[in-house]
Amino acid sequence: MDTIRYPIKLSILVSILVGTLWNNAHSAGTHREAAQSAVTTSRRTAIVTAVAKASPAVVNISAVRSVETRTSFDEWFWGEVTLPRRRALREVGSGVIVDQKGHILTNYHVIRDADKINVTISDGREFEAQIVGYDPFSDLALLEVETDGVSLPEIQWGNSDTLLIGEWVVAIGNPFGLSLGDAQPTVTVGIVSATRRILTVEDLYHEDLIQTDASINPGNSGGALVNIHGELIGINTVIRSTSGGSQGVGFAIPVNKARQVVQQITEYGSVIPPYFDLEVQPVTEELAEKLSMSHNTGVLVSEIGKRSPITDTGIKRGDVIVAISGQRIKDEQDFNARTRLLPLNQPIQCEFIRRGKRRQTEFTLKTLQWNYAPPGWGIALAQPDKTMAQKYGQRGVIVTHVEKDSGLADALERGDLIYQIDDTAIHSLEIFKIVDDHIRTQSRTQVYFERDGVYQAVPVTFFNRNNRRR
Repeated sequence: MDTIRYPIKLSILVSILVGTLWNNAHSAGTHREAAQSAVTTSRRTAIVTAVAKASPAVVNISAVRSVETRTSFDEWFWGEVTLPRRRALREVGSGVIVDQKGHILTNYHVIRDADKINVTISDGREFEAQIVGYDPFSDLALLEVETDGVSLPEIQWGNSDTLLIGEWVVAIGNPFGLSLGDAQPTVTVGIVSATRRILTVEDLYHEDLIQTDASINPGNSGGALVNIHGELIGINTVIRSTSGGSQGVGFAIPVNKARQVVQQITEYGSVIPPYFDLEVQPVTEELAEKLSMSHNTGVLVSEIGKRSPITDTGIKRGDVIVAISGQRIKDEQDFNARTRLLPLNQPIQCEFIRRGKRRQTEFTLKTLQWNYAPPGWGIALAQPDKTMAQKYGQRGVIVTHVEKDSGLADALERGDLIYQIDDTAIHSLEIFKIVDDHIRTQSRTQVYFERDGVYQAVPVTFFNRNNRRR
């Protein structure tokens, strides 16, 4: 029997079979890669992209301050004895790198009274930070770290004036100190729930806050609230909660306000309000009725100084200012908060009511409040600039003149730095004026000052102090 051989046909068949299997495998691999690529693309949402862009610029802040406590114990001979002890407390918060030079923006309450501040950035590097300046009224502080020429990842500024109710936002920070030992910040997502919220927290008045339902917890303070583009639109600062944790009601300081504060701190070392030479008072319901107003809002102009920038604007005593720069004025506190950051040398729109009729005008601010002579003190004070402030160990206001017949002539002299009145730290002339208002009914107070590096105190007695103008 002949043997049948199929050498050529078999080889062709094998070739076809192998090729088919390879093609099928390759096709399956290609489809699998395409599917995986599609999944990866779908996972890389706009939120993921925003986080990747912004989170490297969000840092962990650990602020250590020393506090004095008293411990009591029974001693067999002396009885109960109380001894002072000092211990270190650590405040954990967040911050945002705002430029490659090493400037970091955070909340003032995060670094308040800190003896040492450590900053950890997202790549794990640690720095000791110095305070450039702070503004207690806006609860913002600017820190600086020495980078030795190495640039840091900086956040991109957004525009908080264009926010839309309901748009996505991302809160980035370090809640509960979870990033200690792990430099990566925590991310939560939500929407803009509201804008221009007014809130008073621990006697601190906040205007124009951004409200969000993105989870903000203790430790998030000073962190970033960013939009879908990864741009900074707010500094997380406050939560409203009945439990102490997040309940979907968090608040952030608008970035446009924060930029104004950063600019002033960078230039002057602190926020210096503009000079108004204007006295205002609240509009009560009774007063509103007399002025033919439908409701008690705004502030009544009770006195206008000769050097006031509104002297030639048409505003007179008895007028009620109800809006400035398009922002409604609710009361005296609101007026002070909204005018302290107004720019110089720019026309500012003002709306006021006279005899029940609304009127429009504008004014231009020319100077800042660098000097002040408090009535009844017999002294003149000045706000130190950045260079002058470095000569003192504390932040405060400088005595520039002491009247010879002043009751303080034997205690204070030119160049002294007043840094505290009673239990209140005097960081600026702005704070001095507020404290002066509060102690106006007192006949005696305690003033703490620095002279040539030595800290001293002097009791001050007042007699018949006149009202002053802002």
